[in-house]
Amino acid sequence: MTNCLKIGDRLLTGDDMITALVQYQLLNTLIGHILLDEAIQAIAVSPAEILQRIAGTAQPDIPENFEAFLAQWCEQQGITPAYFKSVMLREWRIEKFKQHYFADQLESEFSRTKTTFDQVDYSVIQLDDPTLAEEIYYQLRDDGVAFADLASAYSVGYERETGGRVGPVPLASLPVALITRFQSEPVGIVQPPLAVGDRIWIVRLEQLTRARFTEATRLDLTNRLFQHWLQSRVEALTALPGAIAVQPHDTSA
Repeated sequence: MTNCLKIGDRLLTGDDMITALVQYQLLNTLIGHILLDEAIQAIAVSPAEILQRIAGTAQPDIPENFEAFLAQWCEQQGITPAYFKSVMLREWRIEKFKQHYFADQLESEFSRTKTTFDQVDYSVIQLDDPTLAEEIYYQLRDDGVAFADLASAYSVGYERETGGRVGPVPLASLPVALITRFQSEPVGIVQPPLAVGDRIWIVRLEQLTRARFTEATRLDLTNRLFQHWLQSRVEALTALPGAIAVQPHDTSA
């Protein structure tokens, strides 16, 4: 008897699942996980580390019969020991692999990509009419009209609901021309109208928060390096002729 995967009313045979992996663009994800299993083969999670994960704090005493203890814990959580080892323990091994494999690269990567972690708060008025943009700019710069009032009255962007205020947002997420201005111009100065796409923006930098090498930044960098590493491994394998193929399998051998 051949096993099938049942999803709702649909039954998927082995051939159906291969087709689905390609059709739904999941094949590279599967390849990545297989390559990852190879990479973490030598990564072990000790009983003490497992206890810390389970309890949330370091435990001084490890149960003498650790397997029995773990089986009891799995029963209390409503999971099987097989699920624990194949899913939960695997995830912990992956995390441990990421921390060890990329630890020496974090500081240099932070220096290289530091600006992508900078945050900005700014005010903006988006307009479709260049002439109106010039007029509003002079009202802000010369007449002291409140930015929030003009944003609420004239901006065609969503920020009209917030009096023009946006942020904090990653500096790197903004248009390049805006990044350049925010990096070189002081806080609180209304910038001349700037073409961004098919609109005219009038902006004022409210606050620029430079990135620091915090624990959150370390985690973000680790995940970035990991994703880049894994993607590179997948691309390298799929580029090899014949490395990925559908072929018959003789189960009698």
